[in-house]
Amino acid sequence: MAQLPLAGVRVLDLTQALAGPFATMILADMGAEVIKIESPAGDLTRTTPPHIVQGTSLYFLTNNRNKRGMVLDLKAPDALTAFYDLCKVADVVIYNFSEGVADRLKIDADTLRKINEKLIVCNMTGYGRKGPDARRRAVDPIVQSLAGAVSITGVPGGEPVRAGVPSADLSTGLYAAIGVLAALHGRDRTGVGSSVEASLFHSQLSLLNYMATYCAYSGEIPQPVGSGHPGTVPSQVFKTADGWITIDAGFDRHFQTLCRILGKESLSRDPRFVSRQVRARHRGELLPILIAEIEKHTTAEWERILDEAGIPCGKVNNVKEALESPQSVAYHSLRDIRYRGEDVRVLATPVWFDGEDRHPVEPPPELGQHTADILRGLLGYDDARIAALTAKRED
Repeated sequence: MAQLPLAGVRVLDLTQALAGPFATMILADMGAEVIKIESPAGDLTRTTPPHIVQGTSLYFLTNNRNKRGMVLDLKAPDALTAFYDLCKVADVVIYNFSEGVADRLKIDADTLRKINEKLIVCNMTGYGRKGPDARRRAVDPIVQSLAGAVSITGVPGGEPVRAGVPSADLSTGLYAAIGVLAALHGRDRTGVGSSVEASLFHSQLSLLNYMATYCAYSGEIPQPVGSGHPGTVPSQVFKTADGWITIDAGFDRHFQTLCRILGKESLSRDPRFVSRQVRARHRGELLPILIAEIEKHTTAEWERILDEAGIPCGKVNNVKEALESPQSVAYHSLRDIRYRGEDVRVLATPVWFDGEDRHPVEPPPELGQHTADILRGLLGYDDARIAALTAKRED
C-alpha cells in the first residue's frame, strides 16, 4: 500500500469532545502521526452515553482512531517541560480549550512558536478570540441556535429544530483540518509555521452560505421550508405509497419531464408554474397537485421511473439503510476496529488517495497507553525521568 500523504507529519492533539478529535482523526486517517495528549482524567467523551463497549464510549471510539495516546498534566512543571520538548519535534499542535486556558497553561501560539518557529498551532474556539461572546460556553445546539441554523430548520409554522447531526462541531473540525493542511503547505513555501483558528460559531455561520447572501442583499429573513428549497420547486421529500422519496425537479427541463410522467403536461405550460422563478412564488398551489400524484406509487417505482427519466431522486433511507446501501458498501465506508476483544464498526474518512479505499484503521489509545514509549522514543527520556512524570500523574 502506498504511503499516505501526511506520513511524516507529527500532530500533538490536546483536544477533546467532538470538533477537535474529529479534526485530528481526519489528519490521522490521511497518514499523520497524531499523539493524543490527555489530562490524567482523560477525554471527557470516554464515558459518554448511551453506548459503552468494553468500558469505553462509542462516541470516543468513533473519533479517536489511528492515534497514539499519552497522559501529561500540563499544570505540573515537569509535564509542561515534556510538552515543550515534544513541540520541538512536532509539526502541529491542536487544542480546543475555552478562551484564556491556553494562555493560563502557557501553551498559547506565541509561546509555542518561540520554542519551534516551524510549528503550526491550531486553536479551536467556541466563538473566536474577540468579540462579546469570546468567553461564553459553546456547545453544538447553542451554537446552531446563535448562528441562525435552527431558525431555518423545520416546517413552516412549526417550532425551530436543530440539525440531526452536530453541524457546528463537525464543520469546525473540517475547517480546522483544512486550515492545518493549508498552513503545512504555506510552511513548505516560507519555512515558518503559523497560527490557525477555527470557531464553532463562525463555522456554523458559514454553512448559511447563499441563505446569508440572500438575507444580506434583500433584507428578507429566511424562513424554514421543511424539506424543500426556498428558490427551487419542486425540490423536497414526498410521501409515496409505501414510504418517502426526495425529488428535485426544479430545473425547467426536469419539471417538464415530471409533468409528462405524471400525465399533467398542462402544468408545465401554466403561467404560475412555467419557470423556476414563478414556481417558487406559487409553491402552495403546485405542491398539493404533485403530492397527490406521487403518493399513488411506491418509492421503488418512483426511483426507477425518475432515474430512467434523468430526474434527480432518492429514497429517504434511515441510518441503517444508508450504512448498508450498495454505494456505502462499494467504498467500504464502514471499517472494523478490534477494541478489547470486541469488533466496533466506524465510518471511514471519505477521502481516497490513488483509488485506495481500505487504509488501515487502528483502535483509539487507552488512556496514557503510549506515554512511556513516546517520552523514550521521541525525547530520549530515561526510565527514571519517565517514572517521575508518571508517578506525579498518579499522586
